[in-house]
Amino acid sequence: MKDSGLFYPDGSFADSNQIRRKNFAPNETEIDQLTPFPSTRDFDLWASIVMRQQSERKEMLGIPEAIEVNINAEKPFLMALIADSHVGGAEVNYQRLVKDVNLIKKAKGYSITVGDLTDSFFFMPEVGEQIISGDEQVLFAQSALDQLGQDGHLVAGFGGDHDMWSKDKSGAHTLYQEFRNRYQAHYLEGVSYITLRVNGGEQTYGFVGSHRHKGFSVYNDAHASLRQWRDEGVGAVVSFTAHNHVKAALTQVHKVAGGKEAKFHSLALGAYKETDRYSRKMGWPRKGEDSMGAFGLILYPHENKLEVCWTIEDAVNRLAELR
Repeated sequence: MKDSGLFYPDGSFADSNQIRRKNFAPNETEIDQLTPFPSTRDFDLWASIVMRQQSERKEMLGIPEAIEVNINAEKPFLMALIADSHVGGAEVNYQRLVKDVNLIKKAKGYSITVGDLTDSFFFMPEVGEQIISGDEQVLFAQSALDQLGQDGHLVAGFGGDHDMWSKDKSGAHTLYQEFRNRYQAHYLEGVSYITLRVNGGEQTYGFVGSHRHKGFSVYNDAHASLRQWRDEGVGAVVSFTAHNHVKAALTQVHKVAGGKEAKFHSLALGAYKETDRYSRKMGWPRKGEDSMGAFGLILYPHENKLEVCWTIEDAVNRLAELR
């Protein structure tokens, strides 16, 4: 399409600006752009481009809100909920972490990791409390995931704030860069839902979880997890959160339509970091054996039953009794 102007008998064309210069400023120099300008895009074309790129991005980098997995089992099995290991930190209880990871592997248990697996501090003075570099932290945590994920036993992994700082601040490689390809498991962020089917649906267990959730109470350390269940997860049998480094378990019963009762568990996952400069500054107590570490869940394949064990060791011992 030409701009407004005139076509001459010889087939040439002059736009309105050229005509104006010729008639009113015949001695004025002019420039002709011989290289074509890029074509313009109207609203509809821009919309199609943006939606196509959005679709391609979701296909490559999309993070699902809800996933479904199936586990075939004839006997009760372990599902570990593990978070806030903060590997690299100077005051992490590495003995407890190594013990739990090895127990999960020995029991051939399944795992869901819930973020902050690395310390990943990049600013002073906190970086001074790290005993290995950021790259070493990623490799160490990855070695733990490799062990937990053997034979497809890693169900899913949530990103936390610490282990995503390197990406947020500099776009650098993170622990989760190759998560899906390496473990054939989904990477999740924020409030997410996991539907776990046993033997194709013989039993179904619904989980709702996030690394961090709003909610705090001086009377209930599992309050954030309970609020998550009430706000976004009614119907789930387990709601879990991490981040706060306070371990708690709350089991309650609620009524459902028709008058039936359903039991659900709200869990605040313990950390493996006993203390650090920030927590001491805030006046938070150091973590001991009972206030740190993962929960172990025992899931039953042939009956609608789930047991919450305070530690992985308790869960492994319980499995030994059942088998």
